[in-house]
Amino acid sequence: MNINSIATIRSCYSEKFGIPRQPGLVKSATATLELAPPYNTPDAFRGLDGFSHLWIIFVFHQSARDEWKATVRPPRLGGNKRIGVFASRSNFRPNPIGLSVVELLEIDGIRLKLGGGDFLDGTPVLDIKPYIPYADSLPNALGAFAAAAPEPVNRVEFSPKAERALQTLENRDRPALRQLVCDMLAFNPRPAYQTEKPGRVFGTRVFDLEVRWKEANSLVTVLSLDPSLNLIG
Repeated sequence: MNINSIATIRSCYSEKFGIPRQPGLVKSATATLELAPPYNTPDAFRGLDGFSHLWIIFVFHQSARDEWKATVRPPRLGGNKRIGVFASRSNFRPNPIGLSVVELLEIDGIRLKLGGGDFLDGTPVLDIKPYIPYADSLPNALGAFAAAAPEPVNRVEFSPKAERALQTLENRDRPALRQLVCDMLAFNPRPAYQTEKPGRVFGTRVFDLEVRWKEANSLVTVLSLDPSLNLIG
């Protein structure tokens, strides 16, 4: 079996930590999918503009392992209870393949602008399929432990330093930066099994920025947004 990557996704998420656990939760997150040779012809997207959403089949390229485990610990169950890997959507799978439904915002030649994705920057894409409402939306389907979408659990505020940074950092290359950070941190990205430690500083990269924050009693305070030293030069 030979399966080739047909495209690459450039995403606002530069690290796995902070990526929402399902697509559609952070609607302010955007990504660009660009077709790779020999698939990079606009004809491949002909007729796609009639669809509002797409299925993206991709590779968890930073989660591939030589060994696999039959059970995983879903965050929705607190991160401690184990269930079978095929009863979950964990990224640690025998074949590290992901499936996400996203909004199609724009078609530009061989590029697609996507909204609400949960992709790590650099994600390889295996296939693109249109979302068909009558076939793909089943209102009476059972969702077991994930029957309903999770609710945001945190309130988010910005320190004076972070507020000043936002004034200069939010631009065309980083659209809706404030909303993106708020939406991302409202869903509590730290591991579900990890207990809250007031005062502990967390950090991740969004676009080319290092975002640092702390949380206490469901209040997240964004401390700083600084250009990432790993991406400078």
